Amino acid sequence: MALDLTLLPLYRNNGQEAASMPGLLVLTPPRKTARGREQDRLTAYLLLTGNASFTGAEYTKLAADAVNVFYQSPGSLTNALRLAAESVNHALLERNMSTSGRGQYVIGWLTLAALRENQCTLLLSGPMHVYWLGHGGARHYFEPAISGKGLGLGQAAAIHYSQAALQAGDRLVLCGKVPAAWESTLNDAAPASLDATRRRLVSLTGDDLNAVLIQATEGTGRLTLLNGTFQPQADPVTQTASHPPLTSNLPRVKETESQTEEIPVPLPAHVVQPSAYTIPPQHEEEVLEQPASSNLTFTPINPTRRTAPREFPSSIPRAKPQEPQPEPPAEEKVPPIIQEDIPPQYGGETKKPETPREPSERTRQAAKALAGGIQGVRRMNIRVGEGLQKFLPRLLPGSEPGEMLTLSPAMMVFLAVLIPLLVSTIAITVFFKYGYSLQYQNYLDQAKEFGAQASSLTDPVEQREAWRNVLLNLERAEDFKETEETKSLRREAEAHLDQLLGTMRLQFSPAFSSNLGMEISRMAASETDLFLLNAANGEVMRAELTSNGFQLDTAFNCAPGDFGNATVGPLVDILAMPGLNSINATVLGVDASGNLLYCAPGQVAQAIPLLPPDTNWVRVTAFTMDGGNLYVLDAPARAVWVYTGKDGTFIDRPYFFFGGQTPEKQDVIDLLVAGDELYMLHADGHLSNCSYSRIESAPTHCEDPIMLTNPFPAYQDQDLFGTAHITQMAASAPPDTSLLLLSADDQSVLRITPRSFELQNQIRPAAGSSSPLASGPVGAMAVGPNHVLYLALKGQVYFATGMP
Repeated sequence: MALDLTLLPLYRNNGQEAASMPGLLVLTPPRKTARGREQDRLTAYLLLTGNASFTGAEYTKLAADAVNVFYQSPGSLTNALRLAAESVNHALLERNMSTSGRGQYVIGWLTLAALRENQCTLLLSGPMHVYWLGHGGARHYFEPAISGKGLGLGQAAAIHYSQAALQAGDRLVLCGKVPAAWESTLNDAAPASLDATRRRLVSLTGDDLNAVLIQATEGTGRLTLLNGTFQPQADPVTQTASHPPLTSNLPRVKETESQTEEIPVPLPAHVVQPSAYTIPPQHEEEVLEQPASSNLTFTPINPTRRTAPREFPSSIPRAKPQEPQPEPPAEEKVPPIIQEDIPPQYGGETKKPETPREPSERTRQAAKALAGGIQGVRRMNIRVGEGLQKFLPRLLPGSEPGEMLTLSPAMMVFLAVLIPLLVSTIAITVFFKYGYSLQYQNYLDQAKEFGAQASSLTDPVEQREAWRNVLLNLERAEDFKETEETKSLRREAEAHLDQLLGTMRLQFSPAFSSNLGMEISRMAASETDLFLLNAANGEVMRAELTSNGFQLDTAFNCAPGDFGNATVGPLVDILAMPGLNSINATVLGVDASGNLLYCAPGQVAQAIPLLPPDTNWVRVTAFTMDGGNLYVLDAPARAVWVYTGKDGTFIDRPYFFFGGQTPEKQDVIDLLVAGDELYMLHADGHLSNCSYSRIESAPTHCEDPIMLTNPFPAYQDQDLFGTAHITQMAASAPPDTSLLLLSADDQSVLRITPRSFELQNQIRPAAGSSSPLASGPVGAMAVGPNHVLYLALKGQVYFATGMP
């Protein structure tokens, strides 16, 4: 069910509570958004600290630019969040570089919260705090060692990711500096209303406040931003999908007959020059009248730097040249702030800039050739003009050899256009011949330098970053041309990175010649058959492996319907049946009411209802089979029921797996059983494990959560499991059985050792253009007994052999 979010800023400045807070943006997906962002609702919370002045318009634009980058970035959710944070980092870094000579700086603390259905993905940069007060207790998200000191200090932005599965009634508190008096309240997850929580937090301290209180309720996905005194605005602050993401992100102004003036805003002690921010209601007609500058786009300079085009008011004639400005005195020129040169005010020492590297001999020769070409074009232009003056008169009848030609105005205009056009054409030709090669060579040389540096390093994290810089510069070089040298260096860099990160590459191939045109939510595989569950109608499709690949069996019938003794609804899960069973079925499905549907090619499907448990069903969400027994998950009831199997049928009453211990959480989305061990995947991506006990004196024991271990030292500054969006779980084929976790956004499968819960490696498609997989999250995963891995993505299934 979609959740509504209500946001309430807690903003107190100099003892006075304000109705609105700067740096807070709340948006739903715009009409035109990048692929993968259609379902993401974003909350951006930005704090600026330091001693540099920052106007209200700049404050608003900085946060708005980050939101625009997020909605224009395709791919995984974490990648879009990272690019949004890096756009803020780049803007603040450039500003700090320009003001460092005057001792002025500004640091950005950023929290981005992206909500997709009930899954909230958090990005923290700087010492930001997030408190989650939910049904499962209170949780504090605060990792300053990973999120760093803030944005604007260096080329690389320190980022920490986390996830939370929200339910109706859950609350989030976003805060930069947490008052000490709030500690007991923020650790109390007892249910409370939004107003009660606000009043309690505000009354506990008289200090200045800058925080955001969020509460989730059942609804339709609406976002509402209230004012700081808990009085709803005339029109709730909700951005609908028909509005562009930035049309409402303009500074608040008042208009007179002669000018537009920005409204002054009170300044808090810990925020530099904020502007009061609200999102006024927009109408379609108003959107069309917004200036083009409000729809900002970004041209990527590199993956860690983005910038926006400069805005020019309509009153400034852009074609008019500006008056030359005198150069500043030598003593005012200051060195730029680089990643190592952090001012002492925030934890670093100022170092002198390094002397620029002398250009190589090849660079000098290329530049000399380019300059010589331009000078040659200019000389040719002069000679052509002189020759035309001498030659054209001789073409005209009655002209004397020494007589000067008098050109008509039309001819003069023609020549005035023709000659610069010829010169420009020749100059462009020279640039494409020499300039492109020069740019390509520069990036290639930089990639080689990073490769040599990576080979000499011993720290795995530094090696990882160096090889990533190799790939970054190779991408820039291949924008100009792709050669065997770049391909060879790319293969070397990717091989080193895969070894550092424990990545195993498999070559995937499409299973079908064309797109199936349906969303696949579950898959099951045998050695010869592949079964696909249509998410839209709950019907099972069968694909048979032939000598020409997989072919859909159009005669296969395994769909919901009335079967006399039972009415089967849309199936929610499927599994491949063992070869020997009394019904001769090849696939088994279950609906939300506990009705089983047995299907086989060339046979009519058979429906057999499961005997309901004593507490009856709430909603069946998944099931699995092990040792001939069937394990059925009723997540809303927090129950796993076990049916003893007899030749593929399950006619006896079930028993409760957990015995006298009932799990506290209702967020289990998938399960797996191996012997007496039950593994459960939760909506936020963490795992829990229960060991079934057959002894009454020793009850079934559960561990929640399981602590997963990453043994690869190149990940010591990153949380692989915390940033992965894990959606499904499976077991690999014997003999080396492992837990397989599908990280949907990354298109990867994490292999985990069952008992030690240690990462063995991660399975990914072949890198670069050799991978046939489209961009976007993977919808379903399956593993066949013949060690074939299947991934479903956007109506197509891809398979790879050689799965461990």
